[in-house]
Amino acid sequence: MSPRPARSFFSSLLRSATAAVLASFLIRIFFLWLSHGVEDGSHNRFISWGLEALMISESLAAGHGFANAFPHYPYVTAWLAPFYPWLLSWGVMVFHLHDHALVIFAQMLNVVFSALTSYPIYYLGKKIFSARVGLAAAWLWAVLPVAILMPIEWTWDESLSALLLALLLCYTYWLRETSSSLHWSGYGLLWGAAALTNPALSGLFPFLALWLWFQRRKNLAPSNSLLARAALFFLLVLLPWTVRNWFELGGLVFVKSDFGIAFWLGNNPMVKNTYSLSHHPMQNYAEYRFLVLKGEPAYNRLKLQDALLFIRANPRTFLKLVSNRFVDTWTGKFESPTDTYIRPLGIVKPYIWYTALSSLLAFAGLLCALWRNAGESLPLAVCVLFFPVPYYIIDSSLRYRHPIDPVMTILIALALASLASLLRRRTAVLPIPVSEPHDHEPVLA
Repeated sequence: MSPRPARSFFSSLLRSATAAVLASFLIRIFFLWLSHGVEDGSHNRFISWGLEALMISESLAAGHGFANAFPHYPYVTAWLAPFYPWLLSWGVMVFHLHDHALVIFAQMLNVVFSALTSYPIYYLGKKIFSARVGLAAAWLWAVLPVAILMPIEWTWDESLSALLLALLLCYTYWLRETSSSLHWSGYGLLWGAAALTNPALSGLFPFLALWLWFQRRKNLAPSNSLLARAALFFLLVLLPWTVRNWFELGGLVFVKSDFGIAFWLGNNPMVKNTYSLSHHPMQNYAEYRFLVLKGEPAYNRLKLQDALLFIRANPRTFLKLVSNRFVDTWTGKFESPTDTYIRPLGIVKPYIWYTALSSLLAFAGLLCALWRNAGESLPLAVCVLFFPVPYYIIDSSLRYRHPIDPVMTILIALALASLASLLRRRTAVLPIPVSEPHDHEPVLA
């Protein structure tokens, strides 16, 4: 292949969102193979986390229902949202996978979810800003360290949640231009699926629905009945799981039952930086016994009361913990030193600097977006500013932040594109130096 056709081929490749998706998949598969390639039976160097989801999926496949969330906990549970463990259960039922093979199956699913996220990233970047920003963001997602690490390290819902939120944002922008009741019903159904995957996502529903209402009002398009329809279908998706929790657990539980314990683990006298993991019921026998005796709803209510009592008695300590979790959310300062992938690689400090820099670039991109067109960029701002707020209060982790990482990737691409454009403009207006004529050179009249 001659140089010119080769350049043309690679240029067309870089302009393809599908190529970005394929590159994302291949890069993640390579690192997945690499992480398992350095392990052996006696030394699991890179530990993948997600025991609860794996155990529940095996229980579902065996016909025991949504139970067995932890070792030695043979009880029905709502400790996790149901959708992701249900997906994993198909690996057991269809392919008869168990133990290590089930972990790889979960990682492969996550890799697929993460790679497919490049498509909505491209759509959003192109829709809100430009095709150039959309393509840059899609390719940036392919090589972004946190986007490569997350689907491999955590066999949880993070990668699926990131894909779902990106799709919901695409759907939100698209719904401005349609009044089809079928499409609005689908919007509610997708929000319901997102809530059953990661209930924290549902906190964005009212904000995005309000933005939709204002946008359609400007065009005099009907929206009240359509928004009510979307909300109704959202609730209908949640209803069966809520009814199940009422009868199985003996209490009203919105998707997950673990809010009380999560809140207490982040706000109690034993917390040093952000969280006291050693007091989790699965690591502390006294807490485990208390959980079994009380049951999940009552146990979590008591832990919620304990956390509130601690906060009332120690407001300054609580504010310090909140500030720690804020810093950790955007830099990984407290999480990275204990990360079972980052620490073995010996890149704790570089990873913290990378996380902090990417966060700064994303916020710079957000400012650029709001400056260009605040109304159009508002859904992205809502995601970045409001989604992490509960984690400042409860617990911080880059995996909890991961659902908004696609949005941050778009904003980073916008910041870099804006910086490049600014540098080009400044270069273009620089005066061209004119040398003084020498004595032996002729001077033209």
